[in-house]
Amino acid sequence: MRTISIFFIIAGFIVACSQKAGTGKTVNSPEENVRSQVISIATDYASAQLNNAKKSIDKDGIISMSGNGFSYLIDPSKIIISELDEDSEKDAIVPLNLFRGVTPVKTDHLILINKEGKLVIAKTIYNVIKILKIEDRIIVAEVTKVSMDSPTYGCSECIEIAKYQFREGELVKIE
Repeated sequence: MRTISIFFIIAGFIVACSQKAGTGKTVNSPEENVRSQVISIATDYASAQLNNAKKSIDKDGIISMSGNGFSYLIDPSKIIISELDEDSEKDAIVPLNLFRGVTPVKTDHLILINKEGKLVIAKTIYNVIKILKIEDRIIVAEVTKVSMDSPTYGCSECIEIAKYQFREGELVKIE
């Protein structure tokens, strides 16, 4: 009986400490707050690129913004949260895949920088296939030398590894 009482006291304490005082709402971690901002910005960006965009979310959580035969797919699991610029705030990168019907057209990578607690689009990069890693504020990415509709797209000779870094508010390619 004593063990059960202690369990309920600890469980109640954990629930109470994970909520905003007086609201009953769960407190999101800083990373969850960044992630929700990223999703909001990415859906707004995609919506602005399409006319009369319609939003849907599939069973895996992938967001689709569709309009005029095009659609942007936003996969929240592909969001990268890291420190990119000179401050210690969490920044983010999110890929948005554009399709015409079922044909891939391009991938936009939004680089979002945290300015006083709010993420803003600092840069959009278009020729990146995939972000491989971020290490010491350096973005390492696979970059294509040809467009997505090229017959040679994806071939090993058409891909290079590139490094980018924010310097004084600008995203620059480094060697």
